[in-house]
Amino acid sequence: MHMPKHSRIKPVYDSDSSEDEAYYQQSSVPNRSRKHKDLHQEDDELATISFGTLRDAQSKLQNEKVSRKNEIDSDGFFEESDSDSGPEETNTNSHKKRSKHAPAEASSKKPVSRIRDIQGLPSRKSQTLHTDIRFDAAYGKADITQTRKNYAFLDEYRKQEIQNMEQILKDKKSKLDEDQKEEIKLKLQSLKSRMDTLKNHDLETQILKEYKKKQYLDVKEGKSSQPYFLKRGDKRKILQKAKYDSMKPKQREKAMERKRKKRLGKEFRQLEFRSRNV
Repeated sequence: MHMPKHSRIKPVYDSDSSEDEAYYQQSSVPNRSRKHKDLHQEDDELATISFGTLRDAQSKLQNEKVSRKNEIDSDGFFEESDSDSGPEETNTNSHKKRSKHAPAEASSKKPVSRIRDIQGLPSRKSQTLHTDIRFDAAYGKADITQTRKNYAFLDEYRKQEIQNMEQILKDKKSKLDEDQKEEIKLKLQSLKSRMDTLKNHDLETQILKEYKKKQYLDVKEGKSSQPYFLKRGDKRKILQKAKYDSMKPKQREKAMERKRKKRLGKEFRQLEFRSRNV
């Protein structure tokens, strides 16, 4: 059985499209020729113009550009002066280095304090609102000696407190744990140190007062022409002598032994430093 052969289908072109293409090709040829003719005519016209005419035209164009630019600048200047807002900051101004003499800028998010600092008066940082007027500089300089005399009764309270703490620590029947006892020991040590400091201060004040009194008496009696004011080293020697005189013999020996060991340690450190350098 023979299969029928497939017949080839030839493409059929639309007659309208072919006519349009032909028309486009015919119309494009005269257009190109016209353009070439126009260009040749322009070249011929430019060739006939002299160089002087071209130079005058060029200078005239430049003058017109300059005049237009000046008009634009003047208009912009008057617009900026008439406007209420200040001149806009350009990018170049934003990158300029800030002057060290410029006023400080405060953040607008943080509210301004009602209490302002005034030049010549102490600032709020150096003083607080809750101050004791007895020690305020506005009421005069505080006299520590007079204050100690006025509050001498506090020493009796401190002594009584020390005795109570010592009794609590000695009591074996107390129900305090080790942490509480350790805390009481620390308080007792701090209070004793405070008492020793106050005692030394009172002793120093008393000795210096007696020394000044003796000096003025010598001047009054004619034994010396003018009073001798103690230097720091002389003052320290007199205070040490008074401390040792007020101590008991055993306390004095212990203090002298501590001082001797301290001096020896200092000398050994100096010798060790010298040997290393050598």
